[in-house]
Amino acid sequence: MKRTLAIVFAVIVLCSFAPIGCDTLAAREQASSASISIEPSSINVKTGENFTVNVSLDPNGAEIMGLEYIILFDTTLVTASSVTPGDFFDGFTTMSFGEGINNSLGLIDYAEAIFDEGCVTTQGTVTSIAFQTTGAPGRAGLLFQTATLSNTTGYKIPVTISNSTLEIETPPYPFLICGYAFYDDGTDCKNPTVAITNLNTSESWSAETSASSHYYQLSLTHGQDIYAGDILQFNVTGPYGSEPNVTEHTTTQEEVNNGGLFNFNITLENESVSFDTGASDDPYPSISGVHNGTIKPDRPIEANTIYTYSCPGTGGHIEYARLWGDDVDAVATWAGYEGDWHNLTFNTMFVLNPGSAYNYTIRTDSYPQIIHVPPAEAQHNVTGGAITCDEFRDANGLMHEGWIPAFRLWKEEG
Repeated sequence: MKRTLAIVFAVIVLCSFAPIGCDTLAAREQASSASISIEPSSINVKTGENFTVNVSLDPNGAEIMGLEYIILFDTTLVTASSVTPGDFFDGFTTMSFGEGINNSLGLIDYAEAIFDEGCVTTQGTVTSIAFQTTGAPGRAGLLFQTATLSNTTGYKIPVTISNSTLEIETPPYPFLICGYAFYDDGTDCKNPTVAITNLNTSESWSAETSASSHYYQLSLTHGQDIYAGDILQFNVTGPYGSEPNVTEHTTTQEEVNNGGLFNFNITLENESVSFDTGASDDPYPSISGVHNGTIKPDRPIEANTIYTYSCPGTGGHIEYARLWGDDVDAVATWAGYEGDWHNLTFNTMFVLNPGSAYNYTIRTDSYPQIIHVPPAEAQHNVTGGAITCDEFRDANGLMHEGWIPAFRLWKEEG
């Protein structure tokens, strides 16, 4: 009721004064649309900061005697603290009305009119509005709900409105992500590869890891790299390229307040590690004989079994294998064509360590697969490391270089 009375009173005021010199019919007919705007049009502040906007009016040829506007704002982000008249009506006696600031509803209702004769035709600032941020980050708008302009006869003047956008950011501060990688049997997964992606921004980072530890950490900046509510995707693999563990986590406000995501541990399937030459791309010529050479693992290899790759349709196999060096001395002998005859079991379980070299002697029969590499090639890289051929003496007593037996060292459980 109060606001309705104020508007009625304003209309009476605007319509009761005679147009003396300032308003002519020709001017009314030729006037273009006026424009009212909230400036600046884009506002970027930090939480805890205060800021001021201006409501600017350009008559653009129109003759302004009175105006009213309602501006809406987001009360979760800001509150209005004051509305101060600007210079638009300087030189005139005016009266102000409207409901003013309402921080409960998130609006500002302001109206002003010239009390006596006259009008304004030049651009100026209607009001300056001071806002206080609430402490919460976010994005919103400062929006005109209505904007009404009147000339000296009380007629409404066409008006174009321009709103403002508001972004409130949290001051940046560190956000630490850390934890440990384990295998599903509870053992440490040392030197994991941990890739972390913010799915909200598509930014990705690689966490710091160490060859001697299963700990990982990544330092980000809240307010730049991450915000509460962002979804982080963890893509973690073991040091030997195991099947990755892909996990998603939504960042909480509590984690932001605490400065990070701590002890976020990842569990991987235990990697089945073997030393495997793989099958030969071209196993022929193939002939039985005795191979001597060296293998150099690039990861810990725990094994008690050796598997032979045989030429298709043949009974190629290993009859005898010995592996020795760096406290390892293991022997396996063939038990004939019965059971799983491709696999021979060593007389002991052993571990081949990266950085060490181990000698092998392998005696084959029938038609085992052979990997043929150029004699000048010092070593042949395989899964789990590298292998060299020192010599191969075939069943006819002929010597060959670069003839590597195709086999796999692996651990048989049980």
